[in-house]
Amino acid sequence: MLLGSELMLEESLETPVILKAADDNLRNEIDKEFGYLMDYIKGCSLSQITDDIIRNLRLFKDTDISNYTATIDYYNKYDYLWGKIRPESGIYELANNRAQNLVEHRQDFEWLYTRLHDYRSKKVLLVILSYWLSSNYKPIVEIQEKLFHQYFDFDLIRCSKDEVFVDIGAYIGDTMVDYVKRFGSDCYKKIYCYDISQENIDFIEKNIELFKLKNVIVNKKGVSDKSGNLYISSDVVSSVYTLKEQGTIKVPTVTVDDDIDTPVTFIKMDIEGGEEQALLGCQKKIQENHPKLALSAYHNHKDLWKLARIIDKFDPSYHFYLRYYGYPLVPTEYLLYAL
Repeated sequence: MLLGSELMLEESLETPVILKAADDNLRNEIDKEFGYLMDYIKGCSLSQITDDIIRNLRLFKDTDISNYTATIDYYNKYDYLWGKIRPESGIYELANNRAQNLVEHRQDFEWLYTRLHDYRSKKVLLVILSYWLSSNYKPIVEIQEKLFHQYFDFDLIRCSKDEVFVDIGAYIGDTMVDYVKRFGSDCYKKIYCYDISQENIDFIEKNIELFKLKNVIVNKKGVSDKSGNLYISSDVVSSVYTLKEQGTIKVPTVTVDDDIDTPVTFIKMDIEGGEEQALLGCQKKIQENHPKLALSAYHNHKDLWKLARIIDKFDPSYHFYLRYYGYPLVPTEYLLYAL
């Protein structure tokens, strides 16, 4: 799901400086800057990092009120993902969540950095984590993907006539259609689409008819770590929903391992923070089939490292990549590829 199209970018007058020292023996400027950041976090307490984040937000407000306001409004529009941020009321849940992840999972981020398979990916990780601390959006433009489409980086993704593509969080079938546009209608054996909105399912079926697609299985089911039922709220919109243990509308859920009885070659996920649970339900497929994985990793602060940890536990032979498909003001729409 594409978030943040309403955000407009204006130039900032001033940006904070937070990093001071690193090991000069590191190989290049990206290594050095990541070392600066990790050393800085290692030397600070949780409260110090939280204070830094809040201080840098205030500096952002003082130097760039227009973009600051747009950023705060955006965070609060999706506060169920990252936490509330209402400075006028002294509410800094988002800042606390960021600080907690940076401090408590610093070693996980260091591990991920070493496992990322190219410096493009390492730069993406560096810019995102630096932004969490500094609110300095200017470097985001440097990591924006401008060549390849989301989920289909041709440097990473190869597809064949034997492809079995599993689209978890299929929305209106836009990724399915994009797959066929990028690779051709003869470049897959079967496509599985999962979504829980009837409105979305109707659009998927219309797109199947419009583009004359064959061998597409459409499932009105949620995907999680166990088969059964979960819930959504009654005020859910078709592009944004989160499966929970409690709610007003019951949703049947399945695991990929239980629901698909053939080998799969490519799994895509964009399910509003449910990626971790869905990934756990793919363990057998990952271990037996080693499918390509393209996972949204921006719906909370932990998926950026945790999804890679889960995959590595299932199959340590995977190579990891990060790509950024979002906007230049607030970092969202970043994907973890595992190949």
